[in-house]
This record gives sequence, C-alpha cells and structure tokens, in this order.
Amino acid sequence: MKVEYRNMPHGGGKISTIGIGAGSLHESRPQEIKDVISYGMEHGINLIDTVMYDSSAVEPIEQALKGQRDEMIMQMHLGAVYPKGTYSRTRVLSKLKRGFEQELKKYGTDYADIGIIHCVDEVRDFEKIMSNGIFDYARKLKKDGTIRYLGFSSHSTDICRRFIETGEIDIFMFSLNAAYDFKPSQGQLALSHERMELYRECEKRGIGITVMKPYDGGQLLNAKTSPFRHSMTIPQCIQYALDRPAVLSCLPGVRSRADLEDVLKYYSTSEEERDYSFIGSLPHRDIQGACIYCNHCQPCPSGIDIGSVNKYLDLAKAGDELAKDHYMKLSKNANDCIECGVCEKNCPFHVNIRGRMLEAKHYFDKLR
Repeated sequence: MKVEYRNMPHGGGKISTIGIGAGSLHESRPQEIKDVISYGMEHGINLIDTVMYDSSAVEPIEQALKGQRDEMIMQMHLGAVYPKGTYSRTRVLSKLKRGFEQELKKYGTDYADIGIIHCVDEVRDFEKIMSNGIFDYARKLKKDGTIRYLGFSSHSTDICRRFIETGEIDIFMFSLNAAYDFKPSQGQLALSHERMELYRECEKRGIGITVMKPYDGGQLLNAKTSPFRHSMTIPQCIQYALDRPAVLSCLPGVRSRADLEDVLKYYSTSEEERDYSFIGSLPHRDIQGACIYCNHCQPCPSGIDIGSVNKYLDLAKAGDELAKDHYMKLSKNANDCIECGVCEKNCPFHVNIRGRMLEAKHYFDKLR
C-alpha cells in the first residue's frame, strides 16, 4: 500500500489524499484512539479534522501526536465549541475566540494548519460572520501565523461562492459525494453544472477542497439506503471525490482502527475496483421516491431549504451526531412547513416531501 499525496496551496507541502475524520472516535477507548492516529501516521496519513461530537477523544489524539505534531496537518474549526464536553456551534465572537484558544491548548499546539470557520450554510449566517468580527478575527489569526491556511466548511454552493469572492480563502471543507453532485437530466442522471463550476473555479483560483461526507453518511454503501438504490464501495466513493477538480483529500469519519484499515484499502485497489461510471447510466426511475437533495423542489413558499432538511434527516438517522445541531441551526425547518404541496409538483423524483417534513419534525422534536 502506498499513500498518495497532493500539493497544498501556495507551495505548502504535501497532503495525503485520505485523512482522518475524528467525529466518531469517541466511540473507541482512549488507547484505541491513540492506536488509530498512530496507525494512520505510520502508513503516511498526515491530515486530521478535529470536529467531533464528544471531546473525550481530544486527549488521546494529543498524546498520539506528542513529538510529531509538525508531521500532522490539523484542520481545526472556529466556532465548534464543547461546553460540558459536547459539541455545539457558536457565532458569538468572544465564545468563538475562547473555544479556539482552548482547542489549541488541549492539543498542545500553538497553531492550526488549516483554520476553518465552522459550518456556514445560510446567507444570514454568512453575513453575520462578515459583520460581527469573526471573519476579521480569522484573517488576523492567519496574519499572525496561528493558522496557516484560512477556510470554512459548508454544504452550500452559494455560500462557497460568497466566501471565495472575498479573495481570502485558501482551503475549504465541503460535503461532496455522488448523491449530492448528480441531478436528473433527460431521463437519466447528470453531474450538476452548478457544483462542477464551483470545483473548476476553485481549481482555477488555486483553492483546495477537503471532503466531508464522501459516503453520504454511510448511505451510499448500502443499496437499501442509497438514493441511487445501488450501493457504492468505499474505493468508489473516495475515487469519485478525488476525481473532482480542486479536491485535495477525503476525510471519512472513522470509529476504530478497523474503520481506518477499510478506508486505506483504497490504495491497494485496481482502477476497475474504483470505477463508479455506472452512476451516469442509471435511469432516474430507479431512484423514484428518494431525495437526492437537488432542490428542484424549490422555491418553498415558507422559505425552507428542503434539500438541507432532508439531508440532515438522513444523516441523523444514519448516525451523524452533528446533523441534529446543523438542523436546529437552520433559520427555517420542517416545523415551518404549511403542507401546501408546491414542492411535490416540482420534484422530478416524486418524493413524498410533505411526509418527509412531518418525519423530520417528529424525529428532531424527540431529540430536543
């Protein structure tokens, strides 16, 4: 097995095309967490994203990195905070500063290789970040060398473009997989022009992308849960993401060394085993009734981002512990649905959207 690397922006060295997403590492015991990090580094992995639901994994990660911190590219988030050890998101500048400083201290470091303004999906949230000092603070951190690369994380192409137009962005974290990228076209599925243009624009500007959700929260790995009604393998999902312009690395969440070993098998697979071309020939009748978050259903009279509600519902049901918080932070959610049915008339896949909104309402209300 030979790990592959890509060039960081501005001649900043090499980054492994697979990294470690730490979101679910708390499911393992401390020694096992240390073993995951050590095993990854021994095999050439040099990227970790530190957002997690439960911060109990921080100490074993810090211990695993002792004496070799400079060998690991740490992607750390501005606005992800852990009151009482559990994930939350803040846009209060003082809390954001304090949270980031605490993160640096916990990991025994004085810098983050990549500083990410955490989870920006709505225009109102973007405007708040630009006006309340958060973006200025992030720029100052970069100027001071406390972060080496400035970025953000998002699920929205519109928000990505708004950040990119600032001229300040080096790298960003984006939810990217085949389920999110394909849309219906003439009876089959075709790549979304909007998303592909974003990737090409980033490549042209020298902006890198690190990928979250390469398996769509695990849904793509199972034919029963995949929006395509066809399963993909881990190597196919990773190859798909790495084939997009500007992508530097995939960050699948891992819970254990076994999970990481499964991901690293990608480097030992053949081109045939990584081939995902079957997607382009799927008739979209195969995915009738399944939401692929394409937002053809829009506009919603109530202003609900229907694709995001469906996405967070599916991710939460698949075990993504951060999806609940992301759903709750939406300015409009399933509780605002007036059941008018306008969305269903526009949906090319005949999704029972009103039923999905009701399901999301009940599901997330139980988690409050």
